Amino acid sequence: MVFDLGEIGGEGLGFKFRINKDQFAINQEDCSLNKNIEVGGSLSRVDNNVYLKGNVTTELILRCSRCLDQLISPINSRLKAHFVPSDDDPSSLGEVELRSSDIDTEIYEDKQIDLTQSIRDGILLTVPVMSLCMEDCKGICPQCGINLNQEVCECVSDPCVDPRLEVLKKLKIKLSKGG
Repeated sequence: MVFDLGEIGGEGLGFKFRINKDQFAINQEDCSLNKNIEVGGSLSRVDNNVYLKGNVTTELILRCSRCLDQLISPINSRLKAHFVPSDDDPSSLGEVELRSSDIDTEIYEDKQIDLTQSIRDGILLTVPVMSLCMEDCKGICPQCGINLNQEVCECVSDPCVDPRLEVLKKLKIKLSKGG
């Protein structure tokens, strides 16, 4: 995952490799790697600027947002980054205003390009905000806590209505009766 700047010629450098999932610290209870990571792409160089274009594929084990069951989520993410040499000028320390083009910019030191952070970001940025085990997941009962996809509970099926919305509930009943 580390390339020397000298390896990247004028025609660029293509690469393809597999990384053991244990090399990444993506191992939380609700999000962990399920299989090894496959990375492919190319590095191109213009003077001391290096440009990365590539693809990352793997699988994550996530928790369903409704019922909390585990699910497997395939990840196929595009990589894009711009590497610039570190600026060792001590006067450059302090506050700097960022531009939108700086978001994909990473810094390299000692003439070595490390793709670790770009790969990690590529994986984690594709994790869905809400992941579901199935499209019509019923979730868990808010009163007794059983998984409604697997069992039917005896709890009252009428959910508690916010008192501020009680008027709308009465209007709905009135309209459904045709009056």
